[in-house]
Amino acid sequence: MWMKALYREWIGRFIFRKLNMGIGAALLLIFLLLGLVVYNNFYSILEKKEHELLSFRTEKLKMQMLDIMERFKYDSMSLYQNSNMQSSVYEMFLPDNIPSDKEDRKAIIEQNFIKNVMTHMLSRNPYTSAVIMYRLQDKRLFVESQQQKYGANPSFSYKSFFESFPKAYQHPYFGSSEQLLAPADRMLYIVNPIYNPTSIHPDQVYGYHLITLNTRMITNEFDNQSADYRLIIKQNGAVLLDSRPNGQSDWAASDDLLSRVTIDPYEIEMIGISYKSNLQSKLSDIAVRILSILGLSWLVCIIIIHLIQRFIVGRFNQMSKHFKKVQRNPFTPLMPISGEDEISDLMLRFNRMAQELQNHISQVYIAEIRKQNAEFIALKTQIHPHFLYNTLESLRMQAVISEQPFLAEKLYHLGRLYRWMLQPTDDLISVQEELAHTTYYLELLMLGKSNRIAIRVISEINLENCFMLKFTLQPVIENAIQHGQLEQYDDPIITVTVKREDHLLFIEIYNNGKNITAEEHLRLQQLLQTENTFPEQHLGLKNIHERIKHYYGNEYGLSLPEHPSETKSFQLTMIFPYKR
Repeated sequence: MWMKALYREWIGRFIFRKLNMGIGAALLLIFLLLGLVVYNNFYSILEKKEHELLSFRTEKLKMQMLDIMERFKYDSMSLYQNSNMQSSVYEMFLPDNIPSDKEDRKAIIEQNFIKNVMTHMLSRNPYTSAVIMYRLQDKRLFVESQQQKYGANPSFSYKSFFESFPKAYQHPYFGSSEQLLAPADRMLYIVNPIYNPTSIHPDQVYGYHLITLNTRMITNEFDNQSADYRLIIKQNGAVLLDSRPNGQSDWAASDDLLSRVTIDPYEIEMIGISYKSNLQSKLSDIAVRILSILGLSWLVCIIIIHLIQRFIVGRFNQMSKHFKKVQRNPFTPLMPISGEDEISDLMLRFNRMAQELQNHISQVYIAEIRKQNAEFIALKTQIHPHFLYNTLESLRMQAVISEQPFLAEKLYHLGRLYRWMLQPTDDLISVQEELAHTTYYLELLMLGKSNRIAIRVISEINLENCFMLKFTLQPVIENAIQHGQLEQYDDPIITVTVKREDHLLFIEIYNNGKNITAEEHLRLQQLLQTENTFPEQHLGLKNIHERIKHYYGNEYGLSLPEHPSETKSFQLTMIFPYKR
């Protein structure tokens, strides 16, 4: 109950406060929707860019892996080539060339030579963490790593490891192991058999050449040590490398961003994953900024609306105070008018009403004295017009009863036109009213004619608020029809353009009928400029011109352009003062 009372006290009685609340709620809803749209757009753009970056990183990793493979193949082929007049590594793996237990010097030379070859391989391949060569004949293992980080693992069975590889030409082979070297570490390896290249028997293998890859360097280049990404390398469905082994196991069913590339010859699949949860966390700062900007914009809009409505309410309060003064004293001075909007128009009309009220009160006593005589005279003068009005109305009703709507409409227009011409109103009427009765006249004039003349009105101002001298437009239209011979032309039309320039009102009339000659144009100009002349032609235009000048002043009236228009057959301008 107290909430209803509070609402009635502070909001219910004030329409603009209700309007403020409605606009504020609508703007809040719009800004919330706008914020949601902007956030979704930002998220879509960021997700698209993130997916492009993920695809680029995965494709880059594929190119790196292909480069590692090519380097490994090159190194494997170099094992069969002699260098510096020395034997090749391949020859040292042949059973006949293996040093015996007594050939220590030969064993040392072999050890140094192979070590130099492996060191050279490490220097050329930055992603290689270690190089291993294993000779089957004497189970000899050669190991060399970057910065001597890794060594042979005594507990690892290298013999069974290398013998597990198939004796086929489908090499190199890929795999992963944690115990291959010491200290134990998860690493990828690539291995190639060392065999007789001239033999057609793939099982004649003398040893193996193996490299391990620096998985930390590979994953760091992929994710830049960021927890937002995950790299998985698989071969034939088996996972060789997972940069986030503790991550979600069912990653394929998640809605995270995925990028897959394959190295077809080796059946290796590389999968890059970008977590959407991390993507959404990046947008949190952007969301806060968007909400802050929209909230501030909403407050600014509410303040601006409040200030505008406060200004409007102030003017209404001024009007309300003046209304109360007029209610107490009808002869209160007129209300001061400010601005040129609807409120100022309302003030102006109230001032006119107050002025008319004051004039009416001043004249009421004189009007009462003349009332009896005025009623008698009015009774005599209205007998015949009333008879005509009643007759036209009776004919119109008969046409309606006889189901002749066209005839009824024309009789109605005739009655309206006759009543308007004879009623004793003010000399000034609105342009809209003058145009309406001119249209009635033209419709009656076109009755029964097939080539009908139309009127087109062009105006950017309110014709209800513009005033002109009564019964001045219809004679000009009649003159245009008669002298322009419009009924002899196809689609005849009379165009009326109304515009305002400062304190003047211009009504321009032109048609598409007969062109006026230069001599006729000059003669009509002289006729309008010469006083006290009554010509045989264009007498109606001359009378209208004199009426306007007599009523408003010499600077008003009818005007023709200095020269005949090439595009308009006849053009005439009526000039009035702009009064509202």
